[in-house]
Amino acid sequence: MTMKRRTFVSSGLACGAGLCLGGMHSAAHAQKRIPFCGFSLEEGWTGRGREYVTREAGSNDRSGVPQIVRRINRELGFEYEFRILITENEDNAYATVAGGQKILGIDVDFLKRLNRDVGTEWSAIQVIAHEVGHHIAGFDDDSHRGELNADYWSGQALQRLGSSRDSARAAILAIGSERDSSSHPNKYRRADVISQGWNDAQRNFIDRSFCIAC
Repeated sequence: MTMKRRTFVSSGLACGAGLCLGGMHSAAHAQKRIPFCGFSLEEGWTGRGREYVTREAGSNDRSGVPQIVRRINRELGFEYEFRILITENEDNAYATVAGGQKILGIDVDFLKRLNRDVGTEWSAIQVIAHEVGHHIAGFDDDSHRGELNADYWSGQALQRLGSSRDSARAAILAIGSERDSSSHPNKYRRADVISQGWNDAQRNFIDRSFCIAC
């Protein structure tokens, strides 16, 4: 059974009333924005979400997403626990926080199409690593800064996982925005920060200025 994200949340499978609002305020959080970042082939990088959740992924889920997340954690030296939601029919991946839990939502079919369109399997891993990067760095109130922080950590992760620098940058350069949006920097600035993360990882260095929470 496929549930709209708000239905999934209200059923108790994910905590926090704010999550069901796709980044909008709940009454209890009227002055606090719910952290949210999503990527869609249709809409690009956005702060909105309309995720259809099919299931919560187990540790050895057939999607392979939890296994990739564990590898990212291991290579970066973190031990974060995530609730991973498998979604469908909206070409999206997202990161958010609800009830004190770190949540990732991934449409696996979207990742497959992304790999095909860009021409490298590292594209899907970069998207996952970017969303993990939000949880590593923390969700900055400055959305541009928050996106660049997550991009930096994705560059770090991909180098440590064995990607070339060009492959780490390929997805954002292929389908990113030419210009800054209200929520996200342009693709050239973002690719530069991914490269910085990749280069730093190559020399076993982490620039902690790209992190507000670690």
